[in-house]
Amino acid sequence: MYPSCRPRTPLPRPCMTFIATISWSAEAPVDTPVERSGKAVVSQHFGRAARSYDEHAVLQLAVGRSLVQRLPEALPINHALDLGCATAPFARAQQQALPDVQWQAVDLSSAMLAEAAERGRLDETYQPLCADAENLPLSTNSQGLVFSCFALQWCDPQVVMAEINRVLAPGGRLLLAVPLAGSLAELQSSWQRVNHRPHVNALPSLADWRSAAFQAGFADAQLQQQVMVEYYDSVKAIARRLKATGADHVSGASGLTGKNAWQAMVKEYEARRTQQGLPLTWNVLFLEAEKS
Repeated sequence: MYPSCRPRTPLPRPCMTFIATISWSAEAPVDTPVERSGKAVVSQHFGRAARSYDEHAVLQLAVGRSLVQRLPEALPINHALDLGCATAPFARAQQQALPDVQWQAVDLSSAMLAEAAERGRLDETYQPLCADAENLPLSTNSQGLVFSCFALQWCDPQVVMAEINRVLAPGGRLLLAVPLAGSLAELQSSWQRVNHRPHVNALPSLADWRSAAFQAGFADAQLQQQVMVEYYDSVKAIARRLKATGADHVSGASGLTGKNAWQAMVKEYEARRTQQGLPLTWNVLFLEAEKS
């Protein structure tokens, strides 16, 4: 039995603006090494954010709703994954779009899956699976669809794309949305003017994902980059949002940030204020592919 959803009081939302779209197709690989953080630490950060995730993941939820609109009408096999599902906020929309499909909500964080259950999003046709996206405990050619929104930026693109290709059946589809290198540029730049410690994760680039898709066998993958900007009232509000969605973990960071350094960074960031507020830019990749 899965617990019923408990009521939540939504917090004020940041303003969000869509800027531009650029499209590419998969092509020959570009070899770009990308460092990865410890998965256990990532899981812990997201686990702590489980109860606050839905109320703060404004952009993630908007991107996910857009991804849901891209769902195919039918699958070669009626089994699908929401890979890195967090609290499974798209469960009902996914089930409505594909009512005959057996879904698995896959996440590295058991706390996120527990929250999904408490919110009433898991049932006999939408079941939890706590697993690593790079090493799925699933049979080869067993899935008709892999859906993933804002989850795989912590993975090695080459490894996770190969694993997705492995579990997909021939004709199976991949729908992926993930933040790219250049996201949180204002935060990164403001910190760089204060010190050179890592304060923002180095995310994979579009070239990394394009190369990974090609290497995994998704020769006809379609990649589309969208630039989205959120606006906030304060730097503190930005920090709260990142922490509340589990996105505050930074690989290679150590120690606490001193008050003077924080205030200096805030001063740098405030110089970017517009009439809409303080901007926070995200470069978002939408990737669609079919296994041949």
